[in-house]
Order: sequence, then C-alpha cells, then structure tokens
Amino acid sequence: MLAAVAVGYFLFAAIGDALLSHQLDRDERQLQLDIAELQQQQLELEAIRDYLNTDAYIEGVARRVLGLVKPGETLVVVSSSAPATPAPVEDGEADEERAPRRWWEELYLPDE
Repeated sequence: MLAAVAVGYFLFAAIGDALLSHQLDRDERQLQLDIAELQQQQLELEAIRDYLNTDAYIEGVARRVLGLVKPGETLVVVSSSAPATPAPVEDGEADEERAPRRWWEELYLPDE
C-alpha cells in the first residue's frame, strides 16, 4: 500500500513538472517573439532618428513648417478652396499600405 502511494505521488509530481515545463517552453517562445518584434521596432526608431538628423529633413522642415527659403528663391503659397479628398485606393493595394501610420511617422516622415 505504501509503495502504491509513493508511486502515485511521484507520478503526480512528474506530470506536474512536465506540464510546468511545457508552459515555460511556450512562455519562452512567446518572449523570444516579443524580443524579435521589439528589436525590429528599435531598428525602425533608429532609422527614423538617423533620418531626423539629416540635412534633407531639417531643410524640409524649415521650408514646410517655417516657410523659409534659400537666398534667391521666392516663396509661393498656393491655397485651394476645394477640400482635400483622399486618393482613391487601387484594387491591388495591400492593407498594410493603407494602414494608419504611427504617431512619430506622422510627425517626422514626409508624406509618401
């Protein structure tokens, strides 16, 4: 009787450990996926940071936002009374191309 109880206990403990091991493996795989996604986001943010430090971006902001011009250039402001309408979406265009941009992309990247 005592041997059956001992075997039952060890069997129960082994099954519990196997379930815990399986759950930990699943959690580890999910964390590795999360790490890979965060590393990709880091690369994107570093690319944006590098672009924000370029002369082309700084000149674009100076022209668009501040209205500055180079010596010898003339500033021309064009206004329209018609409201802006979004460009039509072509049938073959992928959903990710129509997805909203992230807030930093809206602020810092030029319109595509």
